[in-house]
Amino acid sequence: MLLVRWAHAIGAIAWIGGSAFFAFVLRPVERANPELMRPVLRPLGSVYRELVDISVIAIIVTGIVLMFDRLTGDDATPAWFIVLGIKLALAVWMFYLVWHFRQSDFDPTKRPNGLASRISWLIGYNAMVFFGVVIFLLASVLRVLFENSIAS
Repeated sequence: MLLVRWAHAIGAIAWIGGSAFFAFVLRPVERANPELMRPVLRPLGSVYRELVDISVIAIIVTGIVLMFDRLTGDDATPAWFIVLGIKLALAVWMFYLVWHFRQSDFDPTKRPNGLASRISWLIGYNAMVFFGVVIFLLASVLRVLFENSIAS
């Protein structure tokens, strides 16, 4: 189980860390120097896509194993189930965003207009970073809830 937890954490760190790097480093540099960065971003994007694919597979497979490991024990509390449900809902939303961006030739450099600009934090590229950080927090909450249930 230690290796499963490690693979789950590494997959999540690679995906969220890569998304944060793209959102907070590469995209601002591209806005400042578009002619310089566009030729570099295409090859980086294809490598990042492979990283995301591997990370998503690792997260899903190891997440299922970890979830069933906890569910088969007697230590999961109702609060643990609620937090797990929220974490799963956010993860599914992130997986959907990746799929949607790939299907729609998403360009994260374009700014949305109208209603889309108001909800872009929920549906935009940066949403993956935000929800990824929240999911990391929820993973810590799950761990604390589980450890507290074992201790009592």
